[in-house]
Amino acid sequence: MKRIYSILLMGFVFTFFSCGDLFELDLQENPNNPTPETADIESLFNSVQGGFVGVLENTQFFTMQLSRQRALTAGGIYVTAFSPQNFDGLWRSAYSGFLPDADAVIELGESTGQLFHVGATKIMKGYVLMTLVDMFGNVPFTAAGQGSADLGPASDSGSDVYAAAEALISEGISDLEANTAPGPALDNYYGGSAADWTAAGNSILLRSAVNKGDQATFNQLITDGGLITASSDFQFQYGSNRDNPDSRHPLYVNSYEVDDGHYQSNWLMYVMQRKYGATDPRIRAYYFRQVSTVPLDNDNRFDCIFSIGPDPTATPTWFTACDEDMPYCVGDLEAGYYGRDHGNGNGIPPDGDIRAVYGVYPAGGKFDNNSFGRTNNNGTDGGLGAGIHPIFPSFFIDFYEAEMAIKAGDEAAAKTHLADGMAASIAKVKSFISAADPNSLEEVVATNPVVVTGADFVPSAADDSTYMAQVMQAYDEAGDKMEVIGTQFLIASYGNGLAAYNWMRRTASPQEVQPPIEQGAGAWPRSAFYPAVHVNLNQNVSQKSITEQVFWDTNPAELGPCY
Repeated sequence: MKRIYSILLMGFVFTFFSCGDLFELDLQENPNNPTPETADIESLFNSVQGGFVGVLENTQFFTMQLSRQRALTAGGIYVTAFSPQNFDGLWRSAYSGFLPDADAVIELGESTGQLFHVGATKIMKGYVLMTLVDMFGNVPFTAAGQGSADLGPASDSGSDVYAAAEALISEGISDLEANTAPGPALDNYYGGSAADWTAAGNSILLRSAVNKGDQATFNQLITDGGLITASSDFQFQYGSNRDNPDSRHPLYVNSYEVDDGHYQSNWLMYVMQRKYGATDPRIRAYYFRQVSTVPLDNDNRFDCIFSIGPDPTATPTWFTACDEDMPYCVGDLEAGYYGRDHGNGNGIPPDGDIRAVYGVYPAGGKFDNNSFGRTNNNGTDGGLGAGIHPIFPSFFIDFYEAEMAIKAGDEAAAKTHLADGMAASIAKVKSFISAADPNSLEEVVATNPVVVTGADFVPSAADDSTYMAQVMQAYDEAGDKMEVIGTQFLIASYGNGLAAYNWMRRTASPQEVQPPIEQGAGAWPRSAFYPAVHVNLNQNVSQKSITEQVFWDTNPAELGPCY
């Protein structure tokens, strides 16, 4: 079998490793990290499955912060908030890890007739190629993976890479249909169901049509059916194992070990808690509050930029210009939702014990059952990290249908799809609570005057209906219907920053997001810097601007004053 290692790190064996490390790698084989020459197809397919979600995880640092799914704390000025080095991990995980293994599975599986392995791998590879375009724009594809034959692979246009990815996914669907060999020994996504993998492939093609604004293809895929349903959501299930290996959700590790964890987005917590006049039934699953109210007894806890502590009168005028009720310094003072404002990259005060942290969904943390208290307890709380990466939940389709209906001028149909998407998202999140963290539901949190358990804080069906009615009323009253749809998609896609970031670039919605705390933050990034490991080692590549738009992003350069 030919060597298929990517050389997109351009001679990294000479510069990335020390000589001692290089010789050590040459002389020793790691049985847990198989190479195409030494591994059987099952080991390679396992590596591909893990490498696939690894690529997606590496997009989160950039996309969750820009989409307000977590606070942007990388810096207050967009152009300096992120550096090329921030994207080295993503580049390596794709080009040096996932893609070589994927190519090896495809080559080996096609020679042995194991077309299930081949088909599923082609679908994952197609998705990764689209992800690279979504992040960077033009990326190497046809010249990639040639070894020493091409040490400086040129980039292909993003549209060409998308087309190649679509063709690959279609091939994968055909391979799954043609397979007669036994399926994989371990399928972490669909348990060996070719039908579910086919639905995932069709749904990714639908996602591509949405990004490109291809209404005809979108309509045909909807008509043909065969898409993901609630029973076949495309997601990666993490485990609860803490050591050797650590199989837990990265966001759980972030907030439930020894560190204080990421700052959550004040804006998103505010939207879910009170923007619509009713509390979003998903908020207790998304966030765990360590305090019932944000204490104001110590000004040293805060770094609010324009005031010593949370002071509504100090709210910047450019905040209230975006939304007259825009939060400042805290998400909700009285309800205990303490995070950070967009772009506040200042120092970290002693506030770890009052921050809201990731909850049970999707991180596998703790359901907010009003027990409050610290969560950095060495990984012993909540769902122990057995969360999910929501790659493509079925309700994304409802939101995409709402988006395309609005673009086609059908506001009534869009409202129906919006309601369907919200209902499906709420149902999934609520079912996840009992599945991932039943102990928090059984926990006694009060005894006077009656016994109160965590289950008493799970929103009721009436709560769901009240919230949805408020959102539907907001939709009816909105001059720009996409504003409401976009806000709800950012909520529903929580934990998938790339889906949210793509939505914002594609639709320029929502507009009423929290703007940067620095008034001169500059243009909101429309794509990522090329990784340093790519630019520094490839003489045919020059660094790009973060204002460069990917091929399907056809909106104006300025998306709006709040971005």
